Parts: sequence; structure tokens; C-alpha cells
Amino acid sequence: MIDIHCHALFGVDDGSQSYEESVEMLKEAKSQGIEAVILTPHYRHGMFAYPQEQIEENFARLQKAGEQMGMALYLGCEYHVNSLICEAFSTGRCHRLADRRYVLTEYSHVTEYPYIVQMTRDVMMHGYIPVIAHVERYGCLAENPERVAALREMGAWIQVNADAVLGMEGRGPKKFCKILLQEDWVDVVASDSHGIRNRACHMRKCYDYIGKKYGADYAAQLMCDNPAEILR
Repeated sequence: MIDIHCHALFGVDDGSQSYEESVEMLKEAKSQGIEAVILTPHYRHGMFAYPQEQIEENFARLQKAGEQMGMALYLGCEYHVNSLICEAFSTGRCHRLADRRYVLTEYSHVTEYPYIVQMTRDVMMHGYIPVIAHVERYGCLAENPERVAALREMGAWIQVNADAVLGMEGRGPKKFCKILLQEDWVDVVASDSHGIRNRACHMRKCYDYIGKKYGADYAAQLMCDNPAEILR
């Protein structure tokens, strides 16, 4: 498996708080069958500053640990969308997913659908492919799941969290994810893990669950093949 949304980079946001915790998170991911991880520190104006120099320094240190355990690590950013998003990626202020064409975009729970459409179009017009993070959290999509299909038709990728699929984030998100999976409106399942205990990684459990419910090929598509396409 490949995890494209993970907060295992220590000391830069609300994810891992130490190098040691990051190493433990990677070991746990490896034990579940994850062979590559894109580390996606938050950028959110007024909340998470995305300290670029610290991110680069901490990543270089953690990357060595990943190499020792046979895990490939890449940098990215979970960008809380605002009007400066394209500038942030084009100037290198924030990392695209593994520095490829894909960017991980996040919105507020109460963001209105027209704004998501507008910003998705803006990102695509600048040559990037938006991967909309944990769509199960956005009320405007949950109230009308067909809006997710419309975003995919525009060219966006849809990401859901493993915990939401498993029901660990509540009945509502699980039900919404079920609809999306049944309709084949999901592109990627990721961990969005933040720690070794709190908001831990449950990718293997989710892989097995999707394989049992929807078939092994679908599980591989969402957690292996499509994430690999992002890396390519």
C-alpha cells in the first residue's frame, strides 16, 4: 500500500510531536503493509504556518530512518484552500504531493459547494490535479453525494479516510463513504494518521474491509494502484 495523506512528520503541525513518535508511526505503517508514505504537513492560515525550513530539515532526518526500514518517504502538504493556493505551489512555498502534479486540498466543514467548485477549477487551470482530502467531512457534499461525482467529472480526485470507512469517525461519515464506494466515486483511501495512539493508522484493517465488502481488486485500486499513479 501507499499512504498519500499522513501527518508523521514530527514537530511541524498537530501530528507527530517527536522524531521517536514519527519512527514508531512508520514502523506501524510498515507492519501493516505500507511501503511508501507521502508526509503531508498542514498549511492553514492562522493555524498551521507550514514552516518550510523546519519541514525540510525534519524530513531529511526522517527519510534516513525510512530508508533503513525499507520505506520510501515523500513530501507533500495538506493545504487548507484559500486564494493563494496556486501561488503557494507554483513558487515552491508548499510541496505538491511527492512534488508531482497532484495537490492535497482541504476545506472547512462548512465550506459551500460553489467555492469548492471554483477553487477546484482554479487549481486545475494552473496545471495541477486536486486531490480533495477527506470528503466525508464536508456538509455540502454529504447532503448531496452526487456533487462528489461532479467534482470527479471535472478532474478532481476524491480521497476518504480509512477511519471514516471503518466507522471510527461516526455513523454519518461511514454511511456517506459507503455510498461513495458503492458508486465508485472514490479514488484514494488514506490514513490521515496523526500519531501512534491518537488518530493512528488503520490502513490494513480498511484494506481488508474494502476487499471483503467490495472485492480485492477495488481495495488494491484505492490503496495501491491509484496512489502509485500519484507518485508517477
